Amino acid sequence: MDYKKVILNKLINIYERREVYNKEITEVRAISFDIAKEFKEYTDRYNHYSYKNINTAIEFLENNGYITFVESDIGQYKKVNLVITKVEDVYKYLEKESIPNKSKKQLYILQKYEHISYDIIKNIISEFKKLVLKNKKIPYDIKYDSKRLNEILNVLVAIVNIKQETYIRNFSTALFKDSKMFQKEYKSVIESILFDFTDEILEKEKILEYYNLYENPTYVLIKGDIKIEFENSVIYVKEIKNGIALSNNSLNDIKNINIFSDAVTTVENLTTYHDSDENNSVYIYLGGFHNNSKEKLLRNIYKYNPNCNYYHKGDIDVYGFLILDNLIKKTGIPFLPLEMDIKTLDRFYNSGMYKELSEKDKKMIIETKCNQLIKYSDVLDYMIEHNCKVEQESIKAVELIEK
Repeated sequence: MDYKKVILNKLINIYERREVYNKEITEVRAISFDIAKEFKEYTDRYNHYSYKNINTAIEFLENNGYITFVESDIGQYKKVNLVITKVEDVYKYLEKESIPNKSKKQLYILQKYEHISYDIIKNIISEFKKLVLKNKKIPYDIKYDSKRLNEILNVLVAIVNIKQETYIRNFSTALFKDSKMFQKEYKSVIESILFDFTDEILEKEKILEYYNLYENPTYVLIKGDIKIEFENSVIYVKEIKNGIALSNNSLNDIKNINIFSDAVTTVENLTTYHDSDENNSVYIYLGGFHNNSKEKLLRNIYKYNPNCNYYHKGDIDVYGFLILDNLIKKTGIPFLPLEMDIKTLDRFYNSGMYKELSEKDKKMIIETKCNQLIKYSDVLDYMIEHNCKVEQESIKAVELIEK
């Protein structure tokens, strides 16, 4: 064992852990450790070899000005102290890079991306710069790794530039010449960053879809009395039992849409979609986040059928209402909540078909019910008072219980 490097590495680790590089020398307390505590072999009377090597290492380091030491009453070395003014020399001896130098490299990387016009990239750069300028490590397992930082930013920029539905393996091949590289090396951290910096209410596992990046083709499910016209064909959906599935790629090819029911209802849950009676309404299951092509579909339906009533049926929890609120803002359609009222919630509660609120639920309700979700504050107040929330899939279950 090279005790010289082991001793210096232990001292440098303490130095970095205390972030001494961000402090004035006058503020710094001693960077030191007890020899006997760190090296059990030092006080082993049968291990003279290690005892001698440790002493030799301490003397070498002291002679080079890297450390000072304190001796015990019996002549052994008791404690070693790092000489703060020699830290740069210590890094050179260890062939390591100091954290301030690593931060400078990361700052250079961040500045390379400052010209990107997308707000999300600007926000990410801004937050990361705040950390780097204080010599703090960047989260998302980037830490002080400038190479990794550059790779992550490059992937993020590529993703926000995607304008149409793209499959993950094709994206990975285009970017890395390897169809599996994105999923293997980047997917998890990219999802976390996008989830944290995207100003939308989304499930983390759906965040890539928001940016048009998909594992597989996605579909919009539609059932009810509706006619969909393409360039050379027409689909009368009512004639097809249980409706149809349209791929995202096909939505932009729709030329006209006619609704022959009084209502159009979007649903959040697939089971709810299948359970809904298509005689009462045209039902649309968006199959995930309502991205650009799905939003365009809804806007076109509303454009050609403005006299219909528009409803949304989602979970009776704070996130269900946030999704509804987001849907209204994104499409401009005056969706009303369907079976998301106190009467429905009370029915679930009295049947015992509910879940208790998590601390995160409670916090989100408090933060939104007086501003963003003020129009639904009566239902949110009921949730808080009775400590309950409900998934829409439970409706059929409640009906079975009530029978």
